Amino acid sequence: MAATADDDDRLARLEEGQDALVRGVAQMNETLATHTAMLERILLAAAEEAPGGGDLAEALRDMATALAAQEAALARLDARLGALPGQIAEAVGAAS
Repeated sequence: MAATADDDDRLARLEEGQDALVRGVAQMNETLATHTAMLERILLAAAEEAPGGGDLAEALRDMATALAAQEAALARLDARLGALPGQIAEAVGAAS
C-alpha cells in the first residue's frame, strides 16, 4: 500500500517531535552542567564560610528550587520519550 500525504505529514510531525525531544535532552545536559557548577560553588563557599553565615542556607534553597523544576521537566521529557516508540509504530503501521 502506498504512503499518502497524511502519512507523510504524520511522519514529518513525529520527526519534528523527535527533534524537539533531542534538543530538550541537550538543554537538560546544559542545565545539569550549570547545576554542577552551582553545587561546586556552594560547596566551596560552605568550606570557606565563617560560622553563623546565612548565605549558604539561601543558596541551598535556591538550588533545591532549581532542581525541583529540573525534575519536573525531566519527568515531562521522560513521558514524551516513552510515548515516542508507540507513536512511531502507529505511524508506520498506518502507512503500511
